[in-house]
Amino acid sequence: MIELSRGNFKEVVDRKAIVLIECWAPGCGVCAQFDPVFASVAQRNGSHMFARMNVLTDEKLGEFFEIEHTPSIMLYRDGLLLLKKPGNFSEEALQDIIKQAERLDMEMVRADLELMQTHNQEERKAND
Repeated sequence: MIELSRGNFKEVVDRKAIVLIECWAPGCGVCAQFDPVFASVAQRNGSHMFARMNVLTDEKLGEFFEIEHTPSIMLYRDGLLLLKKPGNFSEEALQDIIKQAERLDMEMVRADLELMQTHNQEERKAND
């Protein structure tokens, strides 16, 4: 399990893989309950990358991603943020999230993102 910081964040999430990140804080009781669940799912999914981000140690990362509640998870695939969600997830729920990410057609996701960006740019030009 990797500990994320500003120094290694981009390198970790830009990999051509699924990266699941646990956002946590010291003293958070729910985080302490969730941590063994996250670790168990990480052990069962060795082909994916699992990381932890202490939002108090590196507050700038927590602020950048607007992490307001801990624990939260973020899921990246091939460098794209696909999910950011707070909660104390069960092992089954985390497994389901991973399976859904595995089934995504990333070429289609990228095409959809490009289409949305083009639409947003055209909309901004029309409003100027």
